[in-house]
Amino acid sequence: MKALCIADLHDKVKFVLALDVLLKEKKFDLILCTGDITSGGHSMEYVLKFLDVIHSHKIPTFWVPGNNDVGEAFGTLQENLTSVENNFVEFQGEKIVGMGGIPDLYGHNIFPPKVSAKEIEDSIFLSHIPPKKIENLKKFDWQPEKFAELKLSAAPKIQISGHIHHNWGVAWIGRTKVLKMPAGLDMMAASLDTKTLEVDFIEMKKYDRVIL
Repeated sequence: MKALCIADLHDKVKFVLALDVLLKEKKFDLILCTGDITSGGHSMEYVLKFLDVIHSHKIPTFWVPGNNDVGEAFGTLQENLTSVENNFVEFQGEKIVGMGGIPDLYGHNIFPPKVSAKEIEDSIFLSHIPPKKIENLKKFDWQPEKFAELKLSAAPKIQISGHIHHNWGVAWIGRTKVLKMPAGLDMMAASLDTKTLEVDFIEMKKYDRVIL
């Protein structure tokens, strides 16, 4: 399957307009979103516009909330998208698991998924905040000539995250691929082949136009 991956839109209107054009021109089987669709949940108009575009193309969308997805915006997104925060779902043979980043008085109140190790193993793992100490993060797709000897138990096949806008690309932790997403705020997205794990980064500025 071909997945469109998006993260950190932060109320960027041009991204939603470009997203509509992209989905008219390219076929995706699902959308994977790692949060921060909004900026502090302030613009419900933006949330509704985003959902209108998603629903108009009838593409199943799986998400985890970011630390900016709060209040009424959070509730509306939860009602209209499939949340995998602390949860596990199956979609056309793929396991999708996730954990979000929710703000509290002391920072990110993050809880590990309430699922079994077997469900996490070889899954697509969505998280708003990226894993720590990522090494060899490159702004293009790559694969080690030989997989690292480290074989972590119950490891996902890929972890997709956002949150840190300037630091993005592809890396590896053992045999788990890490897709650290660029920000939609910067008019970027990515496509993912869920079988081969091939990643292509998308410059959304190319789709920043209106189709009549």
